[in-house]
Amino acid sequence: MRLFIALDLPDTARDALEELQRKLPGGRPVDWENLHLTLSFLGDQPEDTLEALHDNMTTLRNPAISLTLSNPSLFGGKHGQAVALDADGGPDLVQLHDKTRTRVHGTGMATERRRFRPHVTLARLSGRADPGPLLQTITGARLGPYLCQSVTLYASILSESGVIYDPLASYPLTMI
Repeated sequence: MRLFIALDLPDTARDALEELQRKLPGGRPVDWENLHLTLSFLGDQPEDTLEALHDNMTTLRNPAISLTLSNPSLFGGKHGQAVALDADGGPDLVQLHDKTRTRVHGTGMATERRRFRPHVTLARLSGRADPGPLLQTITGARLGPYLCQSVTLYASILSESGVIYDPLASYPLTMI
């Protein structure tokens, strides 16, 4: 089972991102219900690890995140690219990322070894498509702040019509 843990975006953030996506000159927009900020990608994991992960995640305590989205970013390469907006949640977001990874590692699961670059993907491009027009369209965009109040464990299911993100469990963040 392919898994990841993400910070959930409030509907107001998703609505604003969807409005921005309508202005993009090309690319394949990420569906409204799939807009999120990945905290930890876990890859393929055996189903029998889910209970231990869930138990560890229920101990998560972190303040809700005030999130601002701005500055275009590009991820990927010759096999596909993702156009995104960088996410700024301050030290609380970095702390949430670290706490999430600690809980994952506590189950014996490994996580990606990449540096944490918080972002929300808006659209995907195939192959070596020119991202310039999309990046130019979102340059100067600034959305938020939005209050993000939960983290969700998702299964990522590959299908012929695209990726389906199936929420398996949600964990609330505390209000200050």
